[in-house]
Amino acid sequence: MGLTTGKPSVITGIPNFGGKSEDWIQWHKDLSSNFGTEIANGLWLKAWRIRGNSGANTNELRTFMEGNGVKISESAWDSIVDGGVGLMDSLDSMFTAGKYVGTVLIILILLSVGTIVYKIVKNPAVAVGTAGRVILTKRL
Repeated sequence: MGLTTGKPSVITGIPNFGGKSEDWIQWHKDLSSNFGTEIANGLWLKAWRIRGNSGANTNELRTFMEGNGVKISESAWDSIVDGGVGLMDSLDSMFTAGKYVGTVLIILILLSVGTIVYKIVKNPAVAVGTAGRVILTKRL
């Protein structure tokens, strides 16, 4: 596909100077569907060099563009932020797993306490005798 076969109006849909990453991704998709990926990449890169901004240079945009064959440079700050996002995802997964483990432990504790209470209610004499033997054994 060439520029003559696509819709020229798509070219004028360049995101604003303060455009978000979603705007840049959508514009690349529109360019690709009208002109093909190779031409879209060239047009997109030229516009990005003129209008791209650090606010739009997100991990999502860089990942999307790398998938289309375009490497966008990232600053040291972008690397730190991306690492922080990965760390937050890892912590979220860890806390989610911890929540489930904690729930299972609480259920096990409640079942154990419930069993003890049931045995005491069912036969208090045996329960008191057993408790007394345990206490006396520990003291001796």
